[in-house]
Amino acid sequence: MAYPTEIWGLLGLWVGAVLTVAIYSYMLYKENPLYRLAEHIYIGIAFAITAIVAVQNTNRIAITPLLKGQYMFIIPILLGLGMYTVFVEKYRWISRYSIATLVGVMLGVVTSGTLVPNLINQINSTITAPSGSSTMDWLNFLYVGIGTICALSYFLFTREHTGVLAPTARLGRLIIMVGLGVMFGNTVLFRMSMLSGRIEYLLQVLKILPM
Repeated sequence: MAYPTEIWGLLGLWVGAVLTVAIYSYMLYKENPLYRLAEHIYIGIAFAITAIVAVQNTNRIAITPLLKGQYMFIIPILLGLGMYTVFVEKYRWISRYSIATLVGVMLGVVTSGTLVPNLINQINSTITAPSGSSTMDWLNFLYVGIGTICALSYFLFTREHTGVLAPTARLGRLIIMVGLGVMFGNTVLFRMSMLSGRIEYLLQVLKILPM
């Protein structure tokens, strides 16, 4: 991508650079007016984009099919409008049906969408022997299997962690701590990647690096 020459391109480039510096000024000098301004701008833009996308999706998914004769879409539209009655004390009871329907549908969607990949597939992967014959494959298989059993035994609260269960639960706690440490490391690495990306952007705006 070449360095922009149009006024709007240059303006957008420098606005992005200024807002980047404003956001990261929090790390250099705690919370300051410049950081709060950038934070409010970000929240306002995010809210505006979310509202526009929501209106467009409602029009595309519900309003347009309804106008084309698919009258069943009147039900979700009425349920959606019913949620706004929560602001009217006299008719607030109507919103309970809309919220209950939304919670029930979302619970069904989330359950059906997460049960297979997050539970069944994980169980199958844990108990299925590796197809490869390398030593590392079998070590990984044994580590995952033993680690899963030990981690689950740590959360066994119906029996006191004594006897055989004591070292198993202790090992499970250590494995959980290792897993949490890896997750934290990945989070830090992701944040550092974002920081390096914004630094590269600033250097490109200043023409120190080519775009």
